[in-house]
Amino acid sequence: MHAPLLLLSAATGTGHLRAAAAVRQGLAVHAPDLAVEEVELLSIAPRWVRAFYGSMFEAVVTRAPKVWGGIYRMTDGYEQDHARWGPLARRLLFAEFRRLLMSRPWSACVSTHFLPCQLAAARPGFPRFGLVVTDFEMHRVWAQPAVDRCFVATDTLGHELARRVPGARVHATGIPISPAFTAAPSRADARAELGLSMDRPIVLVMGGGLGIGVEEAVAAALDAADPAVQIVAVCGRNEGARIRLASCGAHPERLRVFGEVRGMERFIAAADVVATKPGGLTVSETLALGKPLLLTRPIPGAEEGNLRAVVAEGAALGAFTDAEMRQAFAAAFESPAVLERLSTQARRIGRPDSARAIAEIIHREYGPRAALA
Repeated sequence: MHAPLLLLSAATGTGHLRAAAAVRQGLAVHAPDLAVEEVELLSIAPRWVRAFYGSMFEAVVTRAPKVWGGIYRMTDGYEQDHARWGPLARRLLFAEFRRLLMSRPWSACVSTHFLPCQLAAARPGFPRFGLVVTDFEMHRVWAQPAVDRCFVATDTLGHELARRVPGARVHATGIPISPAFTAAPSRADARAELGLSMDRPIVLVMGGGLGIGVEEAVAAALDAADPAVQIVAVCGRNEGARIRLASCGAHPERLRVFGEVRGMERFIAAADVVATKPGGLTVSETLALGKPLLLTRPIPGAEEGNLRAVVAEGAALGAFTDAEMRQAFAAAFESPAVLERLSTQARRIGRPDSARAIAEIIHREYGPRAALA
């Protein structure tokens, strides 16, 4: 029997987990003969490590985003990532991970987070590593010189990674998103499924899984967007925001409010504009459906980079402040040409088949046929 593939992620935010799930789904369809075991790295780490990497990340980005931005900038600035965990630290902090890697002859490890690569890539006795980059801009931690293959969002990012890591084998596949986005319903069908207006323009407002900035973006849209526009707010796990928006007094024809939802492809398909903080997965999902983006309230660091990259590609408007958000919402509907231009560029750089593309490369390079070559 061919050795299985180890698929790794880390629960720092939701994007890395969603990317791993998309890769797994792509492999199930396009590489069914490749056995896959999926592991979230922090689940097998000591409790205090889980708290530091998981809970600490969520607390800092929501309560002290400027601190997180400072950490991000402080850890950037080199051509390649030179972070090296000493042997004692690896044994004490990630002993279970080492045991997992040594437990069987894996065909390869593919990770949607850089940490497993820092710990184990190219170390004696360990399998080859592939790395899926989940941002649109290159931070030093993604430039892993010991990784066998890298999967990135765009050709531009691929060129940047190749510059930092000469000889790197880089594939511009797009950030992996659920294959459900390749079969998203039509605009009309999505609206009918969700009970949304069929004849009003719709702005979808999101803030990632944590619902960051949803209230501020809804307030700006209510203030600046044409009264005919219906605003659909998805608050994720931010229950406080959901309750406050649901009780703000706006008519349902003007504002619909949701908490955590399934089938995000329906919500994006139903929208004319998507206003969201620029997480890599959410941006990729929206681009895949060719929807104009209004990127707001980025978490300092990677999301600021995502905003810059997608605005530079002409697929989004960017807004950092309340005033800029109001201006962007007004501009989005002042002329049909604005949305058409954004949508054209979104379709140009969107990669709806990213999960399939990654699965096919993994199968070719690490699957049963590769082992026989």
